[in-house]
Amino acid sequence: MEGTPEAGMSPHPDHTLRSPCQHKLHLLPADLRDVSARPTESQTYAALAVTDICVIIPGKGETPPHTFCKVDKNLNSSMWGSAVYLCYKKSVAKTHTIAYKAGLFSRYPEEDYESFPLPESVPLFCLPMGATIEAWPAHTKYSLPVFSTFVLTGSSGEKVYGAAIQFYEPYPQDSLTDQQRCQLGLLCSKPSTPALGPRAVHTNKVICLLSHWPFFDAFRKFLTFLYRYSISGPHALPIEKHISHFLHKVPFPSSQRPRILVQLSPHDSLMLSQPVSSPLPLSGGRFSTLLQNLGPENAVTLLVFAVTEHKILVHSLRPAVLTSVTEALVSMIFPFHWPCPYIPLCPLALAGVLSAPCPFIVGVDSRYFDLYDPPLDVSCVDLDTNTISHNEGKRALTWKILPKKACKNLLNLLNSLYQQLVEGQQRPDVLLDLSMNDCTELACGKSLHTLEMEIQEAFLRFMAAILKGYRSYLRPITQAPSEKATDASSLFDLQGFLKSRDRSHQKFYSLMTKTQMFIRFIEECSFVSDKDASLAFFDDCVEKVDSDRPDETRLIEIDESQRSEHTVFITPPELPALLEGEEPALCYSYTGFPVLSMDLFDPIEGLQTSASRLASRQSCPASPAPMFRRTKQEIKLSQKTAKKYSAIPQMWSKCLLRHCYGLWFICLPAYVKVSHSKVRALRTAYDVLRKMQVKKLQPPDEVCYRVLMQLCGQYGQPVLAVRVLFEMKKAGVQPNAITYGYYNKAVLESTWPSSTRGGYFLWMKLRNVVMGVAQFRQGLRKQLALPTQSPLSDGSDLDALSQGSMDSSADTNTAELGPCAPDTIKVDPTDDRHSTGDQSDLGYNSLSKEEVRRGEPPERDSPQDSDSRKESDCS
Repeated sequence: MEGTPEAGMSPHPDHTLRSPCQHKLHLLPADLRDVSARPTESQTYAALAVTDICVIIPGKGETPPHTFCKVDKNLNSSMWGSAVYLCYKKSVAKTHTIAYKAGLFSRYPEEDYESFPLPESVPLFCLPMGATIEAWPAHTKYSLPVFSTFVLTGSSGEKVYGAAIQFYEPYPQDSLTDQQRCQLGLLCSKPSTPALGPRAVHTNKVICLLSHWPFFDAFRKFLTFLYRYSISGPHALPIEKHISHFLHKVPFPSSQRPRILVQLSPHDSLMLSQPVSSPLPLSGGRFSTLLQNLGPENAVTLLVFAVTEHKILVHSLRPAVLTSVTEALVSMIFPFHWPCPYIPLCPLALAGVLSAPCPFIVGVDSRYFDLYDPPLDVSCVDLDTNTISHNEGKRALTWKILPKKACKNLLNLLNSLYQQLVEGQQRPDVLLDLSMNDCTELACGKSLHTLEMEIQEAFLRFMAAILKGYRSYLRPITQAPSEKATDASSLFDLQGFLKSRDRSHQKFYSLMTKTQMFIRFIEECSFVSDKDASLAFFDDCVEKVDSDRPDETRLIEIDESQRSEHTVFITPPELPALLEGEEPALCYSYTGFPVLSMDLFDPIEGLQTSASRLASRQSCPASPAPMFRRTKQEIKLSQKTAKKYSAIPQMWSKCLLRHCYGLWFICLPAYVKVSHSKVRALRTAYDVLRKMQVKKLQPPDEVCYRVLMQLCGQYGQPVLAVRVLFEMKKAGVQPNAITYGYYNKAVLESTWPSSTRGGYFLWMKLRNVVMGVAQFRQGLRKQLALPTQSPLSDGSDLDALSQGSMDSSADTNTAELGPCAPDTIKVDPTDDRHSTGDQSDLGYNSLSKEEVRRGEPPERDSPQDSDSRKESDCS
């Protein structure tokens, strides 16, 4: 290693490895690890150095140990014997260090916002390996600041993104105790112990910025500017002016101003770009970083671990890479959402989470393995060596368990994108990580942002392929819900779904369907949730993947606002007013990053309240919240349909009629609200819906069905909602996640017609029975008296009386829609009757109970009787 002393001989005589030909291989002994790890004075103290070595013989099944890198050069130059390879381990070379728990000594603002309180664990995540006091050799160079990111998840699932920059500052030796001096080697505890040479004491410090948005590139530039500002000077403005200017004077990017160029100083600037308005979950990860550090096959293997809910431990010596890779990992499993513990950058003090009995995704510094051994059931992913380690006694899963066709397409896409990423890399890894941003153009001609979206689209296409057709196995609630109605087993036909998949892939699908996130996915698909827009977007992706040309269809489309070149320029903070020709006084200089003074911050003008601040944050680009309107996918489909049919007069007229019906149903909530009879208004809308179906408008407008289902839930008409669902299926419309969620909400939360009838209804029912018996008896008398005369005369008083009783029965039970069984209410999808007020007695059959027991056939009516009865019914 450059700058590290080389060992010329071994203190032990027999450090050799004998092959069958008695060929000796001289190796660097592991006893010299401390010597080889100690940097010279020309190096930075925190530089990486070789701390351990070993040799492996692959012919005997040996592999590089965990966290070891393999040198691809055979040490056995002989023609005989097995191949021998050298492996080495790199780590941060540090000695004479004291670690403490990190703390907070300055913050802005001083008081918490109600909508954005400062988490107490922030210091631990800023310094995951602890706050340290270190003794360096004299004249040792300072290392460059280290940028790191982390993610904090609140109890409500809301994420807080943190960006931090760590650096070293001198620490006064007068503040050290004698015990600390001994630990740092500055004071000899024993007279016989030789004293070390001149030493300088330093401590690490961090500047951190928290936000609800992952603008990590901009935050890195701003934090680097603050660090440089603190070690240079003197300056005309205090550092507090720059902080308050950036936090309060820089607007959030929007569709009208998608780019904000902030000029921090004459030599420093940064760019804030509007986040992509997409139903995909917001993420602070980079898929390009994941693919670059793991390669295609290991990236797909990591996807298998996540989808089957393994215990995943990601580690690296580069803290900024950890958060980027773990955030990309939880994004690539969309539409699933990781429900278990998730800590992208875990502090050493919280490493006990690795012993948790549940699945997790945790990122740690690789120096964790110098102190602890991970549990045996954890899969370790080393981003520095591109290796995945498993428990030796357990057969690990690989990407080969995935469905072949979908996996082959994914690997082909990732291999192509990986080659473009490697060819476009013009700098060393360290410079690449610090300098590349979304606007960087690669050698292939694509921007990094475009390549990022293509990698994400490849994983999205894979997830849509393996879940294709899942919606046809959802079980809607079509009767009065029971206690088990919301169980996943009642909401989804799991066995039918598994039988529809290839038998050779049953192991993968069986593991996936047993996970917590798959069960939660089914629940989110079945009921209204904040992820409805994302699920509707995924359903649209499934349809595109299942189309005739899936490879030519783009799943993620760039928003038009992203193509806009409109940029808002923000100038640096203004200098204090001076007389003409007068130079500003340079009165602010620092020896290190200072403790912030609240008196030097600019007064905040028009400070928002917590409620207005939360409202403004929620008004930023986010997933659409569907109520009585179309989703983005439905709007795009309508636009494409109108463009397609605009040149065909007959189809254009049907397209306009389709939009007229859609507008009528979108305005329906206002009509129902002002209507005196809500039930009658809903029945009218149901009749309009059926008339729309007769027109056979293509494609059917799903928003019409969704609005009526929402109103059925709002006004407590579950039976009508079931009928709307069957009408929707009859029209060939598969409900998306939003429509399906509102349907299940309507039938689950509404009050169903009770099986216990009221007294008035039972008396009316008895009256109908008596009237019916009277009519039968009257007909028999007339038939006996006049055999040639019709048994029932038209327009008789009893007919009118009986008909009136039926009408009154229907009027008094307007809330009960359709035929009702004693226990539950089911709707026959083949029933085309649209009247929802008729009451029919389903308890009467053509046979009495006594006749059924005796097995006697019913008496047949003569043709004359049946004709007369038909005439009576028609009357």
